[in-house]
Amino acid sequence: MHFQPVEQMIDEAYAARPQDEHEVEPPSTNDALDDVFGSGPSSPTAEHGHRDENDASGAAHPSDIRRLQTEHTTAGYREGITVSKESSLQAGFDEGFSLGASIGLRAGQLLGLLEGIAEAVRGRDDANSSKVLKLTTKAREELSTENIFKPDYWAEDGNWKYEVKPAAGTEEVLFADVADAHPLVKKWSSVVEEQVELWKIDRNVLDDETGLRLEAVVDEPLGSGAAPTAKKPLDW
Repeated sequence: MHFQPVEQMIDEAYAARPQDEHEVEPPSTNDALDDVFGSGPSSPTAEHGHRDENDASGAAHPSDIRRLQTEHTTAGYREGITVSKESSLQAGFDEGFSLGASIGLRAGQLLGLLEGIAEAVRGRDDANSSKVLKLTTKAREELSTENIFKPDYWAEDGNWKYEVKPAAGTEEVLFADVADAHPLVKKWSSVVEEQVELWKIDRNVLDDETGLRLEAVVDEPLGSGAAPTAKKPLDW
């Protein structure tokens, strides 16, 4: 058996191929929507002229994909806000209301004590009386709502910026702990305690809701022409 050399077989195949025959390349497509609405493997192929017409119309009209994407993104954003409001708005309001009420109650107690002392010593001409009157005026300014809830003490999400420690014997921080740790509340708590000790005020009497209450007394004119007696010192 005689085998033909490999080099000779290649030369014969090349010689048998017509010289004027050119390799036909598949037609290129330029469909603007081909990346979205691509043809499946079993879809029929349109004629070349019809494809050129579709290419021209696709190039003339811009795609709506970006507009649709923007609309769906906006709709999803709005829906997310609505759902989050329903799930967290009430809980956030309840927590913020309770915390704000605790701080407001503490500040109101301090200011009320100072105002009570200032009203009791009004008319006295001594240094301590003048000092408590000035302290009351300053406390009204610093313990106001605008100063207590300044951005210096609170973050945008409603959390406090100052250090808060739980009460002795507990591990959980309560609203009362947050109120007592507020810098302005801490400052005026010390001031009020000094005034309470100075004027020897028994705070247990103030906390007793079942104690005696002073009845309203109507001022009557003096029955005689005697001069009124001098005011006596405060009897706490």
